[in-house]
Amino acid sequence: MSDLYECSRCGVVAETDDMLCYPRPLDGKVDYCGHAPDRGTLCEPMRQQLPYVCSSCGRPAKQSELLCDPLVIG
Repeated sequence: MSDLYECSRCGVVAETDDMLCYPRPLDGKVDYCGHAPDRGTLCEPMRQQLPYVCSSCGRPAKQSELLCDPLVIG
């Protein structure tokens, strides 16, 4: 079982797959860190819940430690 997942629709990363609309396992931070998600807009459930975004690449996440340069949304 993977310790990291990405929503294959909107690019959100999380440590559990139950937080994501369309989860896919990742091998590690190297799979997404520094790469802006090339998806469209955020999935609606995620839009309401996400507290962080990477100020470098714009990738959203549920946990700040999953991002290189986390910025609190809000």
